[in-house]
Amino acid sequence: MDRLTDKVVAVFDKQIARLARRSQELDQETRVSVYLFDNAIQCVVYDKDVLRLPSLKDVYHAGGGTALLDATGKAIEDLGKTPELYGEHSFLVYVLTDGEENTSRTYSPAKLSKTITNLPDHWTLAAFVPDQNGVHEAKSFGFPKDNISVWSVSGKGIEDAGEHMFKATDNFMENRAKGVRGTRSLFSFDTSGVTKKAVKANLDALKATEYTIHHVRKTDAGSQIRDFVEKVTKKPYRQGSAYYQLTKKENVQSRKNICLLEDSTGKIYTGDAVRDMLGLPAHEVRVEPTAHPQFTFFVQSTSFNRKLVEGTSVIVIK
Repeated sequence: MDRLTDKVVAVFDKQIARLARRSQELDQETRVSVYLFDNAIQCVVYDKDVLRLPSLKDVYHAGGGTALLDATGKAIEDLGKTPELYGEHSFLVYVLTDGEENTSRTYSPAKLSKTITNLPDHWTLAAFVPDQNGVHEAKSFGFPKDNISVWSVSGKGIEDAGEHMFKATDNFMENRAKGVRGTRSLFSFDTSGVTKKAVKANLDALKATEYTIHHVRKTDAGSQIRDFVEKVTKKPYRQGSAYYQLTKKENVQSRKNICLLEDSTGKIYTGDAVRDMLGLPAHEVRVEPTAHPQFTFFVQSTSFNRKLVEGTSVIVIK
């Protein structure tokens, strides 16, 4: 992380400024603790009001080693000592690492997993990891699968991770204002909040000549998307032109577009503006296809062999 020091500081300071603003808007007291970990663990900010937090530049330093287990365990231990006699607290812990665990001595994977599993419902633990090995490792440490996100270890990557973290935190705070004190699906996106009013205000529908929509019948169930599209359109398959109906929770990569089908009118919306309106981050995110009374959601296929499900539909952009 040494080469990213300036970016880390800039992203952190921006996060704090936005968090301070949202805390005031939502009338929520927010306190922040910051732990740095390499071969050792250091708490550089402890239980400080977000409105009075200093810049990270004077305290941040990067070293070798990754004591992720011990750092996470220590943060839980320390924050667990916060008096809760009369206050209604919620704890949100983010762990960001550019490598895999390699130097912890106090906490084993099993011990941390047990610690996280036994936390009360008003605790939320989340992790940003550099690759799929990190995802597997974080799951084994007890982090809920929908609270794990992959980030690219680069200047742009840390900026994107910061945006993802802010959006997740903002959603967390909005839900907190409604009485929800913790979550095991911090990074999953629930489609149920999309409204006709928001769509009408932010999106333009495709013209009817710009797409076709095709139903997957029993005889087509299990077909690969390329074969199906070529069969129904009588034209060669263009990678990225087809959108399959979302039927189960799955990861949607940042490069994939979304199509919204308004059920009552048949209007279809797509493009970057859809992702922006939905609040999807510039990261892979798990999307929950909650039954929606007004819209059906479709995801862009960037492969040739996706298997199609009977009873669903496929949108093909011309």
